[in-house]
Amino acid sequence: MNLRRLVLVVAVIGASQMLSTMPGLAAAKTKIDLVNDCATSDPESACDNTGTAAGFVKFGQDATGGLTIDVMLRGARPETTYRIFLTCGPTIAQSCGFLEIGTVTTNAAGVAHSGDIVVPVATLQATPFGSGQRADEITIVREIGDRSAGAFDQVTPFTYAVP
Repeated sequence: MNLRRLVLVVAVIGASQMLSTMPGLAAAKTKIDLVNDCATSDPESACDNTGTAAGFVKFGQDATGGLTIDVMLRGARPETTYRIFLTCGPTIAQSCGFLEIGTVTTNAAGVAHSGDIVVPVATLQATPFGSGQRADEITIVREIGDRSAGAFDQVTPFTYAVP
């Protein structure tokens, strides 16, 4: 192989590796719609992942197996702080536990954005989650068991694997 060709190949490989690690070129997050699921007017509501559209959740998984979660909440109670939970299981009704991962506070229009919330792989490997294939969801409420300001979750769980 001639020297110029070798230098060119090495330069192309190096450039592609540099570009693949730039934040703007990171893998896109998966987007799943949120709904105001458990109606405050119906305390016996099934919490079955159906309801009024209320924003979305984006999630991505890094090379270590950790998650990055980003919540956009819309149509919630204005000027209210909500707790964000990673729920073990595909629905609230089928939950095997939950973990608070952050909070959001809505503005006067009832809109809130969490920004990236990182859940390390060690947290996902621990109880109640665990290693293997997962189907979990994000649940957003003011306080555990309090649906007075709405209870928000995803229309479908997100699936991922924990090493």
